[in-house]
Amino acid sequence: MKRSARDNEILTTLAVKVRFLSLSQIARGWWTKTAEPEIHARRRLSEFREARLLSETVVPASPMLDLQAPVVVWKLGQPAPDFAAVAHTLLNRWPPTPTVRTSVYAATERTNNMYGGPSSVRPIHLMQLDHDLHVGEVYLRYLRDHSALAERWVGEDIRPKSGYRLKDPDAVLEFDGGARIHVVEFGGRYDTDRVRDFHNDCAQRERSYEIW
Repeated sequence: MKRSARDNEILTTLAVKVRFLSLSQIARGWWTKTAEPEIHARRRLSEFREARLLSETVVPASPMLDLQAPVVVWKLGQPAPDFAAVAHTLLNRWPPTPTVRTSVYAATERTNNMYGGPSSVRPIHLMQLDHDLHVGEVYLRYLRDHSALAERWVGEDIRPKSGYRLKDPDAVLEFDGGARIHVVEFGGRYDTDRVRDFHNDCAQRERSYEIW
């Protein structure tokens, strides 16, 4: 199967950047200049599926939040943010809307082997699906607005595990051979304690961060 630069970018994204993307996200990310992006995206994704490069699963997912900017950005040496205020924003931004049947695409073992992804294919866990799709949404914003930084994005499943009972960040931006790390996190329904624990972990490891 002959692959274009766009094909390789999509497959790389799903192998090493994010776990899953929906049809809508892929269409918005790579077919924005076409009149009917989802139709064109679905046609190419079907070819990827037939070539065993991607899997497709239809699952119930919440509508995507409009992520315009991080809720908080913290750098080393700055005062700690107001944990309660951050948690209030994270907890109260979810509208009471029903889930929608959504086509979700993931890299196969074949694609992971080709593009340097994890050794095993991660199954879809419905309890984490909304979180993982929103991590994908943050990455797409980076890809659109900060393409040079998107190249430094390393997904959670690519990095070594943090350790027992430690939260692995959703993604990091690696600089200087990995010596300097900036953490990128999508804040789901995080309460005050979870925001505080996340901050304390990053501060102890001397990592700047942003929570979307």
